[in-house]
Amino acid sequence: MTGSTQKRTPTTHPKNAHRQSRSQKLNLCQKREVTVNKWMQDAITLAHAGILGEYDVPPTAVVLADGNNVQLVLGGLKDEQETDGWQDALRAIREELNAPAVLLYFSAWTTVQHDGQDESLDTLIVQIGTPGKLHFRAYEQMRDKRVGLVTELRELTHLREDTDPEAETPMQPNLGDVFAPIPASFRASTLYLDLMDSVTEKLDEKSHCAAEMRSQLH
Repeated sequence: MTGSTQKRTPTTHPKNAHRQSRSQKLNLCQKREVTVNKWMQDAITLAHAGILGEYDVPPTAVVLADGNNVQLVLGGLKDEQETDGWQDALRAIREELNAPAVLLYFSAWTTVQHDGQDESLDTLIVQIGTPGKLHFRAYEQMRDKRVGLVTELRELTHLREDTDPEAETPMQPNLGDVFAPIPASFRASTLYLDLMDSVTEKLDEKSHCAAEMRSQLH
């Protein structure tokens, strides 16, 4: 993908510690799979909502944190240093909220092979970072021919990919590993302190709004 762009219920056996241990591990894996699938579905729903009815969407990141989502519209991404900056910013916000997933989505032209020739498709690129994985999804943006707005999305299933977040990819921008440690230099920066203040302020605003709504309901 280029151009800025893939149950059996375990049972325990109390008389056999080995089988019980294996069963517990299977149960844990199943729970993790369900949790990851939930966050992926939530992320894809947000990405779709962000583009439907629009012409295009700029690179937009969302730290998914159980109702305390924090959205960050990325800048021009002029150079590698700037890319490192917003990746560190996302890591810092994710760490502060103890968020289990981070979403990045944007409109892009994606080059694919069709009958041996390159073809550019008008696409929505979705990246979802979860522990140890970076999930890529691509959707062709179907537009209203009269006004050009995106009205439908069709997944390009052959472009699905679930990969190591540290793996090199030609796609830019790229989330990278949002669960990687934050560099000490970034943690000591003014930007880091400003981010933490901003996140705290947003959470306080949400808490205040929620309290007001509850008081109105009563």
